[in-house]
Amino acid sequence: MKFSSVNLLILFIVSLVAASSQWTKEDYEIFNLNDKIQEDLGKKVTFYSWLGLENGPKSTQQEITKAYRQLSRKLHPDKWNSKPKNQRKKANERFQRLSLVGNILRDQSLKRRYDYFYNKGFPKWKGTGYYYSKFRPGLIFTLSIIYCLVGIFHFVGLRINRKQDYKRLVDLKNEIKNQAWGGSQIPPSDGSDRKIVNESNGKTFLIKPDGFVYLINSEDNDNLVELDENEINLSPGFKESLFFKIPIYFYNLTIGNYVGKPISTNVEYVNKKKVEEQAAEQAEKKKQRKKAKRGGERIELPNGKVVYSRKK
Repeated sequence: MKFSSVNLLILFIVSLVAASSQWTKEDYEIFNLNDKIQEDLGKKVTFYSWLGLENGPKSTQQEITKAYRQLSRKLHPDKWNSKPKNQRKKANERFQRLSLVGNILRDQSLKRRYDYFYNKGFPKWKGTGYYYSKFRPGLIFTLSIIYCLVGIFHFVGLRINRKQDYKRLVDLKNEIKNQAWGGSQIPPSDGSDRKIVNESNGKTFLIKPDGFVYLINSEDNDNLVELDENEINLSPGFKESLFFKIPIYFYNLTIGNYVGKPISTNVEYVNKKKVEEQAAEQAEKKKQRKKAKRGGERIELPNGKVVYSRKK
């Protein structure tokens, strides 16, 4: 069964009415009486403390009745007949409030409602009704929340950007190889280097037969810059996040600057694949040197690899 727009509107209005009328008539009477008593006697005064009931909600009906009678005799308006008119009026109003307190605490249903708000807290009058005060965070709390949110979003964004950079670099290298090797990922059989100008970005690249791609930096005396996607750290750590950089920035700006010991936020990333390749290359060179000692002719292959022939 599908709801029509009218049904949804009615449901919405009913929800608003229900939300605005969450308190019963008796609740409003309790709230109003509580406000008047605290306005008259003090903010910390409760029904129980006014009657002198130290056990609070745990007070028995006998204790409540006894305390009420004692206080009603003390506050009876007849004792104020000789006082000025304004004092007699105030005493009469106070006695009426005491009577209402006695009625509430001696009625089990009303007492349960009062005890509920006594334990959970009373809502405040907001002009159109009684509402609980909404939490208003302080400056430090607000800044802490902003710091956490910014740190989380930055860290997530950092990881996403690294993965995208990695993919872009791999795609660029494949595009350059395809352009240099005639639409194939297989190097030419002659083992020669290829130099091309990429159609996408207009930059010049050098492609080695072993698959390594270098950018020819025309602004730096045509120095070669290797395009290596493994130089991109796909798992940035805590020190690369704003969780670390923001507090360290303020530390360096204040205490670190004063004592002359700033904390560095630079992070060195070790390309594990390159380290492994260098270790393998070192092992291969060591192996070749051993072969050279045993004799044999040194032969350099087209791909740059050096081998030795067997000694005759």
